[in-house]
Amino acid sequence: MTERSPAGLEETNAKTKLMINILDRGWKPILLVVAIGLLAIIPALIFGSPSNQDLTHHFRLALHFYDSMRTGGLPAGWLASAASGYGDVTPRFYPPALYYLLAGSRLALGNWYNGALFTYAIISIVSALGTYVWAREFLPRGESVCAAALYTFAPYHLNQFYQAFLLAEFAGAAILPFTFAFVHRVCKRGRMGDVAGLAISYALLVLTHLPLTVIGSIALTVYALWCLDKKKLWPTLWKLAAAVGLGLAASASFWTTLVAELSWFGGKVTSSDHSTEYGYNFVFSTVSTDNLNVWWMNILTLATLALFLPALACGRARLTDNERRGVRGTLVLFLFGLIMTSYLSWPVWRLSQTLQSVQFPWRWLAVASLAGAVLAAAHLSFWLEKARTKARPMALLIGGGMAIGLAFALAHSVREAEYLPRTAFEERLQAIPSAASYDMWWPIWARSTAMEVTEQVQVPGRQVKVTSWQPLERDFTVPAGAPSDARVALFYYPYWVATATQGQPLPVRPAPDGTVLISVPAEATTVMLKFREPPRVRVTRVVGVIGWIAIAALCLIGRRKAFLPEETEETERMNQAKPAERQ
Repeated sequence: MTERSPAGLEETNAKTKLMINILDRGWKPILLVVAIGLLAIIPALIFGSPSNQDLTHHFRLALHFYDSMRTGGLPAGWLASAASGYGDVTPRFYPPALYYLLAGSRLALGNWYNGALFTYAIISIVSALGTYVWAREFLPRGESVCAAALYTFAPYHLNQFYQAFLLAEFAGAAILPFTFAFVHRVCKRGRMGDVAGLAISYALLVLTHLPLTVIGSIALTVYALWCLDKKKLWPTLWKLAAAVGLGLAASASFWTTLVAELSWFGGKVTSSDHSTEYGYNFVFSTVSTDNLNVWWMNILTLATLALFLPALACGRARLTDNERRGVRGTLVLFLFGLIMTSYLSWPVWRLSQTLQSVQFPWRWLAVASLAGAVLAAAHLSFWLEKARTKARPMALLIGGGMAIGLAFALAHSVREAEYLPRTAFEERLQAIPSAASYDMWWPIWARSTAMEVTEQVQVPGRQVKVTSWQPLERDFTVPAGAPSDARVALFYYPYWVATATQGQPLPVRPAPDGTVLISVPAEATTVMLKFREPPRVRVTRVVGVIGWIAIAALCLIGRRKAFLPEETEETERMNQAKPAERQ
């Protein structure tokens, strides 16, 4: 094959770059990114909500939040309908942001089906926008749009929604790009609006998905260390710390409860399924179908690597100084994410109990997919140019790999998903209150044998009359008789408080099966059992309000520039320059 003349090659390069940067003006890139996010959800809009066993868990919580919002109150910290009415602690240990969004969408749109589809669309659009915002920190608009598209259709990201229905993780993965974008901005320019943006995105990540909060915090530290300017080291570190501190303050009402009550949480004790332990879930640790999680994640990882093959051009593409630094930092993040999915990171997992709580090392594919999408987009122009030179076979191989990765995600994750049309979806939700809940969300004292007893209150040798049976209050009357214990069909938690008729407290303790036991006196007694939150909850709610007010104040100081890509002198020159001048 003869090599093109310099003039012909320049014309070809100009056309290639025009294909990628044709929308480099005005709001068109933003509208295109929104369309990309919506496009990924179209199968759900047509065929119905994706479904698996996690749908019951997510919408059980959404129903709980909806009932509270409908009556104008805050969601209670006890899920009374779970475990056949014995209750569980899911609202105390599961981040609430997704369920506020689902319940709010239900209130606004009038039914759960429309509310669910609207929520899915919002999450997907936010995910694409976040990737675009991060990529725009060091890439032109065209490449940034490509990054948003690649992340939106990344195999693992689509799998989160269509196959695994890891809805909270899918939502957390939509917030994650904003955290990287604002870390980049704080390190680069350090304005108050940037600090506020990082605080908001970090608080939302904490309030959306805990495993991604752990993973994201580690990844953000690695990325921040790369982005730090030694000349502004200490001021930048203080701003990063302030942003994280404000984010933690804004989310304090959730995570303080988690930390304070973790020893009462039964998830690690009652579950005997080793498939949720980190040591069994490293990517490529086995190729056997006996471990379906790892077997499937092996395939998803290969499809992810195929889709991001253009990233192999790292270090050879012609990039500006700003692009090169951003791309190299993203490369570090991409490689770090991949390493954390594999046995190469086993010593790190072994040393960190917090990291082990993530359970599945393959969750790091969320970070690898995000960084890989931006990295691949940065090199698309390079490979499109090579497709018209002697390197065409390699360019075609890379293009074919990308096509295989995308085709696999669409053919398996999307096409083979289980969909629930409106009628089936509504029937599924109607069955949720009576559906079994997961034992991992029970208090540590709970045992499944407790649910074999259907009687609400039992007192040996005494007839009991139940006068009230509300989610957070159970009242009953016990006639005179020998002093004994009243067994209540309710899992014990330290915040259940019992009082007698005259207001005197009654001892409450767990039974061997984890239910509530109340010591009742010999005389006739009316027992009032109530769930009372500790003073800490009220204090942390105030702290959260103060945190959000402080963030809002920073936003006002930083104004709208905190949420818009900075048009530096260099990027503005790049957008206006001829394609040939950007080589």
